[in-house]
Amino acid sequence: MKDSYHNIGEIFKNDFPETTIENSIVELEKGRAHCLFLKIPDEKFLHENWKGITNSIALNYQTHLETSFEKWNIYLFFLMSKELEELNLKYTIENNTFSSRKILEDASLSAEVLIKKHVNNELTIKEDTNRSGDTEFSHDPLIYSVLKDKKLKNKKILAKPLEEAYDQLITKIKGNS
Repeated sequence: MKDSYHNIGEIFKNDFPETTIENSIVELEKGRAHCLFLKIPDEKFLHENWKGITNSIALNYQTHLETSFEKWNIYLFFLMSKELEELNLKYTIENNTFSSRKILEDASLSAEVLIKKHVNNELTIKEDTNRSGDTEFSHDPLIYSVLKDKKLKNKKILAKPLEEAYDQLITKIKGNS
């Protein structure tokens, strides 16, 4: 890899002094992905400069990468402290296909979390208070009484017995409500 791509921080200090940029190289199965994290001061700055920033990345960073895989796997994270008011701007930026994949995200998220979410595509499930701990199960005698004699696991079960069981269940539920 050519040395000039290391100067991207210096280029940004000169061209976009309002922003800070950090980069991280992620080793993937087939090669490396380059993640560039830009802290954007506000929506107005983003609106006026996202194309210039993208062009600068393409010219001063992307052209110096050695492999085709690396050139096609650049993630440009625009990190904002507040949500955008203009949702069309987010849509326009994130759907622009020139040079890199562009993602607008919350500046409070760490680079590690952003990489897991967008590069490694790891799903994160937020802890749900309803799911924590064991959930007690209590059977419903009404449902049990309708289904106890049915053989639902039998491979040769006919549709008619299922339909009858369903009808019985509905009748009992309606009768007890």
